[in-house]
Amino acid sequence: MRHSFSVIKLRSTRPAFDLLVIALGAFVMLGLVDGALGVAWPSMREVFDRGLADLGLLLAFGSIGYLLASSGYGCLHRRLGTGILLSLGSGLLALGLVGMAAAPAWGSVAASAVFLGLGGGLVDTGMNAHAALAFDIRSINLLHACYGLGATLGPVVITISLTAGVAWRGGYAALALFQLVSLTLIWARRSRWAGAEPDVSNDHPSDGNSLRLWILLGLFFLYTGVEVATGQWAFTLLSEGRGMSTTAAGTWVAAYWGGLTLGRFIFGFTGHQLAPSRVLGGSVFVALLGLAMVWLDPGGWGATGLPIAGLGFAAVFPTLVSVTPSRLGRHRSTRSIGYQLAAANIGAASVPWVIGIVAETVGVASLGPSLFGGGVLLAAAHLIANREARR
Repeated sequence: MRHSFSVIKLRSTRPAFDLLVIALGAFVMLGLVDGALGVAWPSMREVFDRGLADLGLLLAFGSIGYLLASSGYGCLHRRLGTGILLSLGSGLLALGLVGMAAAPAWGSVAASAVFLGLGGGLVDTGMNAHAALAFDIRSINLLHACYGLGATLGPVVITISLTAGVAWRGGYAALALFQLVSLTLIWARRSRWAGAEPDVSNDHPSDGNSLRLWILLGLFFLYTGVEVATGQWAFTLLSEGRGMSTTAAGTWVAAYWGGLTLGRFIFGFTGHQLAPSRVLGGSVFVALLGLAMVWLDPGGWGATGLPIAGLGFAAVFPTLVSVTPSRLGRHRSTRSIGYQLAAANIGAASVPWVIGIVAETVGVASLGPSLFGGGVLLAAAHLIANREARR
C-alpha cells in the first residue's frame, strides 16, 4: 500500500477525555522530574561530597535506563500490553523519586537515577505510542506542551523545598506523592489504554519499511539533538562569545524554551487544520530562519532568533509522532516509536557534545554556524523522509 504523506490528514477524532487528562498529567510529571535535578544538584553534591561534574554521571545513568526501556518497549508490549507497561513505568518513577528523597548514600542516588530513566522511558514511549494511534494532533501537541510546563515547574518545586529548609529531599518527596497519584489513575484504567491498539504480532523489522524507519530514526536523532543543543549552548554563545550580560543571556534562553512551549500550546488548538507535510515543512523553515539569525547576528539582534527557532521547533516532534502510523503502518507504530524515542535520546546527548568539542577546539564563535549547520542537516533529513513517504 502506498502512503502519500503530502495528502494525509491528521486525525480529527477526539480521544477519551479521562485518558487524555491522565496522559497530560503524566507528561507534566515527566517534565517535573527532568526539571528538578539541576536545581537540586548543588545541595545534593554538597551532602554526598561529589564533584560538580558528577551531575553528568547521574544524567548518563538516567539515559542508560531510558534507552533500555524505550528500545525494548516493543518486545515488552507484546507480552504485557500498554496498561501494564504504563503502570510499571509510573511505579518505577515513583520508586526513583522516593529513592532521591531518602537516599542515604551516593550509590542510592545513582540507582534512583536509573529507576527514573527506566520509568521515564516506559511512560514516554507508551504514552506517545498510544497517542499516535488514539489521539489527534492537537492532543499530542498539548501532551508535549505539558512536558514543557512540568520542566518549568520542576525547579520551582525544588526551590520552594530549599527555601523551606528541607533541602532537596522535601521536593522529591512531594514529586513522589504526585507520581503516586498518576500511578493510581493509570492503573485504574489499565485495561483501556490498549483499546485503540492493533495487533503487533506481525511486526517484523526486516520488512520493506526498514529503510523508511532508519530515515525516521535519523530525523528524530537530528531534531532532538539540534533542539537540545540550541538550548544548551545559546547562553554560552551570547555571554562568552558576544559579551551579553548573564541576566540578558539567561532571559533569551528562557525565551527560546518559552517559544517552544507556547508553540506547542498553539498547535494544540490549531494544528489539526493543516496537513502534516505543511506543518513539518513550515516548522523546519521557521526554525532554520531563527538559527540563521542567531548565527549572523544582524545589527546585534541575533538573540531574537532564539524564540523564533523555538516556535519553529515546537510542532516537529509531536507531528513526527503523530504520522508514525501512516508512514510505517499502524501495526508497526508501537515498536517504531520506541526506537524513535531511543534515537531522540541519543541525539539529545551526542549532538550537543559534538558541537561542544568543536567550540572547544575552534572557539565559542563556532557555536552559531554549528547550530545553523545542524538545522541544515535537519532540513535535509526532513526532505529525504518526505520524499520516501511519497513513494
